[in-house]
Amino acid sequence: MSDYQDHTRQSLDGTHHDPAEELGIDEMRWSPAPDSNAVTDEAMSAAADTAHALLDRAADAYLSLLNTVLGDGRHHLVANATTEHGDFTEDQELIVTGDAVILDESSSMRVCATIAAAMVGCATGAVVVRTCGPDGSEFVRGWTVRSLWLRPITADDIREAYTVDPETGAPLAPEPGVEFRQAERVPRPDQDRTGASTSRTAPRDNRPPNRRN
Repeated sequence: MSDYQDHTRQSLDGTHHDPAEELGIDEMRWSPAPDSNAVTDEAMSAAADTAHALLDRAADAYLSLLNTVLGDGRHHLVANATTEHGDFTEDQELIVTGDAVILDESSSMRVCATIAAAMVGCATGAVVVRTCGPDGSEFVRGWTVRSLWLRPITADDIREAYTVDPETGAPLAPEPGVEFRQAERVPRPDQDRTGASTSRTAPRDNRPPNRRN
């Protein structure tokens, strides 16, 4: 069982412990140690550029998921990142009705930061969404963070995350009435050839003003 399975399931169950609450959001920033004499201005600039690029990519992935995949209903989204600096988990409640989305902007920013953390180096991560549809259905889908994007998790893999104890490997009884679905592909913005914008909200440009085009 991978680490993200334990974190996402505990988060959806409302029992997770978030290390970021102890470390603080600053621990998730990508910058060289300030007490190192070996750090040059060029290295600092390169690290900042990398951080902003990853945050932009994570925001693109998050917005593409929200705008083109989630669909109508109430969604509980959990993002997890396992990095060399520790594990980070953020969750968010969303309500989607047609073109309207109800969400907390600060939660969205933290989710994007967690996805970006999962994109760094050899880090791993995932996004799991539990949906209560307008027709009363309840289902779970998941995406792993791989190659700087969100990749669909199969129904079998997401079912395993909920029906196998992550510590002992023992089987667990599935929740009644909850369906585990194959996740949809999350399209990249540059792969949208329609020429029309379908975004419900515009992505935030995280770069400093002097680095924007």
